[in-house]
Formats: sequence, structure tokens, C-alpha cells
Amino acid sequence: MKKKAFWVWLVFTVLWIGVIFWHSSRVAADSDAESLGLLYYIQKILPWMTNNLLRKCGHFAEFAVLGVLLTGLFRQLRNFILLKPVACALFVALCDETIQRFVPGRSGNVKDLWIDLGGAVFGALVIYLFFRLRKKKA
Repeated sequence: MKKKAFWVWLVFTVLWIGVIFWHSSRVAADSDAESLGLLYYIQKILPWMTNNLLRKCGHFAEFAVLGVLLTGLFRQLRNFILLKPVACALFVALCDETIQRFVPGRSGNVKDLWIDLGGAVFGALVIYLFFRLRKKKA
């Protein structure tokens, strides 16, 4: 294990989980205002984008980044298997949806849990394949 690399991955992973939980803890009015503000600009490029679709894309993207970070972190440890970062991301997604159940105007959603998991798997696979290709070239 490379200690410096491990700590860098760990710090960024913990910070990103904090970002995810912070977004989940925002009351519905604030969360909706944020996505509607972003939607205004995105619809200039993608006129077919809806607020609901944008929010689902946000879930996917947040967890794709988490999948990248967790895979980078777990690769620093012995006995790496891709299931470890994905399982950890699933746990974060469960916590994320649970947090939303206690925030005024928000609700935990099984569909969002699946979107979160899909994003995490996507991010984990992308970075895993990147590391594999880089290793073959070396």
C-alpha cells in the first residue's frame, strides 16, 4: 500500500460523501431552487431536459464520482475486488436516501437508490478499466 496515495484517495472520498449528504440534507425548496437554476442553463443546450431528469442525472453523476473515488481508495489496499467499492457505494446510497426521509419536503426513493448504484458501478468500471489499461501499457 502506498500510504500517501491511500490518504489522498481517503480524504477526497470522505469529502465527496460529505457533499452527497449535504445535498440530501437540503430542504425541498432549496434543493428544487438549485436544480431549477441549473436547468435554466442546461435547457439552452439541451431543450428537452426536464427538472426531474436533471435531478436523476445528478444522482447518477454524484455516485459515478463516488464510484471512481472508492475504487481508487480500495485499489490501495490488498485483495482488491470491484465488489468492495460498489458495496460501499451502495451503503452510502442507502444512508443518502434515509437522510432524505427526515428532511422536510424530501423523501427516500427506491428508484433513486438504483440510479445511485448504477452511477457508482459506472464510475467504478470506468476508473477500473483506466487503471487496467494503464497497467498493460507499462
